Amino acid sequence: MVFEDYNNFIKERRALEDPYNKVTITKEKYKQLLEASEKYEALVKEYRDIVAKKTELEKQIELLKQDGRKLKELEEKTEKYSNSLLRVQAEYENYRKMNQRENERYELKYKEKLLTKFVKLYEDLTRALKVLNELDLNDSIKKGFEMIITNFQKILEEEGVKPMLSEGEKFDPCKHEALMVEVNEELPENTIIEELNKGYYLNNKVLRPAGVKISKTKSKL
Repeated sequence: MVFEDYNNFIKERRALEDPYNKVTITKEKYKQLLEASEKYEALVKEYRDIVAKKTELEKQIELLKQDGRKLKELEEKTEKYSNSLLRVQAEYENYRKMNQRENERYELKYKEKLLTKFVKLYEDLTRALKVLNELDLNDSIKKGFEMIITNFQKILEEEGVKPMLSEGEKFDPCKHEALMVEVNEELPENTIIEELNKGYYLNNKVLRPAGVKISKTKSKL
């Protein structure tokens, strides 16, 4: 079992830090990560001690093959250290997997935060283009804006971001935010009449909920 993964874990953790876009974590989470790091160091030391003792005993076994009693005693000790080594290896593997999952969650949280900013910028550019289309400006300026918006849209799509299509769906509090209510006797209760703010998915997970107008019957008001 190789323990260099611990150093890689620390380097990867530091590499994720962006001095301009830091993601804060709770004190409790920081304490958990610190305890995990300390546990790694203890496991590495214990592992090395066990390997050293096991190696020394194996050498003694070779030298004492003629002495049955001592050989048996040494074999028992060797088995004991072998079992301890297996236990430490199993504990290390569990901690390695746990920290790998933690890294993946950290990276996803950072990615979601960054893509949410991109979505807002994309929407600002789209609104700006609508204003430009109403003005008597050179077509080259409008085409330039359209090209920027198209490139932004491609970047979002490549990263797994796609817009919600909420109009006509039944209201779902997990992905919709009710901003307005309108009486409508022709539609089923809690049907989305209009999207007021666009919602987005990130790989089928809600990145930003959609702000919607929903239907109500008079009896429910």
